[in-house]
Amino acid sequence: MTTGFTRLLRRYRRADSGITALEFGLVAAPFIWVLCVVFETGLMLFAEYIIENGTIQAGRLIRTGQVQSQGISQGRFRELVCGSLTKALDCQSKLHVDVRRFPDFPSIDLPPSRNGDQPSPEVTTQAQFQPGNPLEVVVVRVFYDWRLFTPGITLLANLARDRRVLTAATAFRNEPFPK
Repeated sequence: MTTGFTRLLRRYRRADSGITALEFGLVAAPFIWVLCVVFETGLMLFAEYIIENGTIQAGRLIRTGQVQSQGISQGRFRELVCGSLTKALDCQSKLHVDVRRFPDFPSIDLPPSRNGDQPSPEVTTQAQFQPGNPLEVVVVRVFYDWRLFTPGITLLANLARDRRVLTAATAFRNEPFPK
């Protein structure tokens, strides 16, 4: 006794003409999301590399005494860092530069790049500009406020509102330049 419903089930079980479209429909959304995550992670790492390179180039100006001898201000030094970055990065509102001097390497004590692990941490605003004297140890840190654009990857976010702080730093002893 086959009813119309069981015949329909048998016919449905034997038919496979739309199975590929159905499988693609089930797999496409997660695949595209993973592809976007991989793309954004690569883009973020590339941006961090560019920021690191700009930090090293600008730090060299401090190390050789050019910043000190020319009286370059904190704002101008920030512009020098921005000049070595790509135009795709927003230097005006998202870039923070912190330059601190220390008597020697063991005495380096830096504040965190974020203002704590509050429910909504932000990039620190305690930035200083101390390029140092000859033979002093200087640490140059650059922070960039990166906005994550792929939804659902809050695992990468370490700032409020799906953002991440990209950090680059260089530490060195100033050369014995003339004061």
